[in-house]
Amino acid sequence: MVDFVALWRSGIFQERALAWIDAVVEERGQVRVGPVDEFKIRFWSAVFRVPLQGQSVWFKVANPGQAFEGELLVALSQIVPGRVIKPWAIEPSQGWSLLPDGGPTLSWTSEDDWIGLIDDVAELQRRCRPHQSLLPMLPSYEAATAADCAEALVKHLAGLPLGHPQHLDRADAGRYLQQLPLLRNRMAVLEEAGPRPSLQPNDAHPGNAVHPTRPGQPRRLFDLGDAVWSHPWAVLHSPGRGVAGARLSDPWPQAASTQRLVDAYTEHWPEVDRTDRPVVLEAVERLGALHRLESWRRLIAEADPATEDQLKLRLNPWLEQAFS
Repeated sequence: MVDFVALWRSGIFQERALAWIDAVVEERGQVRVGPVDEFKIRFWSAVFRVPLQGQSVWFKVANPGQAFEGELLVALSQIVPGRVIKPWAIEPSQGWSLLPDGGPTLSWTSEDDWIGLIDDVAELQRRCRPHQSLLPMLPSYEAATAADCAEALVKHLAGLPLGHPQHLDRADAGRYLQQLPLLRNRMAVLEEAGPRPSLQPNDAHPGNAVHPTRPGQPRRLFDLGDAVWSHPWAVLHSPGRGVAGARLSDPWPQAASTQRLVDAYTEHWPEVDRTDRPVVLEAVERLGALHRLESWRRLIAEADPATEDQLKLRLNPWLEQAFS
């Protein structure tokens, strides 16, 4: 188990990373003009600002559970050019990426930014559907296997020692397992109703996207470490809450802004019959919770459970949503 925060702040790590950054910058005919500044460090990733002449670029190192992110951004820059920020360079074995500054991110308080983002995400998803073979780095968590994955995780968490931060009470575990038939039925609805699987960004919000470079062009994503290949509509789990100012662990909002966002998104998928949409949305709300759960599972798999971030983290809210 690794304390990633301590590792990424260590002199040995930063010396290695700086040598790689400088080599990439030099190859591009650029010069670093100052020390690298820590922007954010958590056990899931660390981001540093790198000052160059006339601009800054961003160095990111990902937790091993998200080390595929750089490769994914490079692949998407070819499949859907102009819809993601393409890294200057990546080091997949280390989970390293060096990205140009894409400009200001979208606004958390603008409903127009939320809906514009979900419109662009839907178009990105539609374009990605034929290209799974070009995305071998992307984890798969499709509706067909979601209930089995959830059952295995519940049993695993219930078997952890009582003092473990992710230990699941046996009574809660039993309650979730009793709800498995309902979860399986909901996943079967998604298999039958469609649409076909695609990229599910799994954390689509204004802080993970930047404005278009020119009017009429799409917003660009740059943070895709949570992504999975699955039913595309599960992407609504995060923005459906965010547009209404709700937390990810809160119940689904009954807000006009949420309904407007959902309507804007679902209009991109005419192959799903309008009469089927309510039951599909009910099912993908559960699948979206499982995707959030899977993202955290990947992140904690190799991280030291005694670190401060992990001691505060609980997986129960996503289980409650998935099995509700």
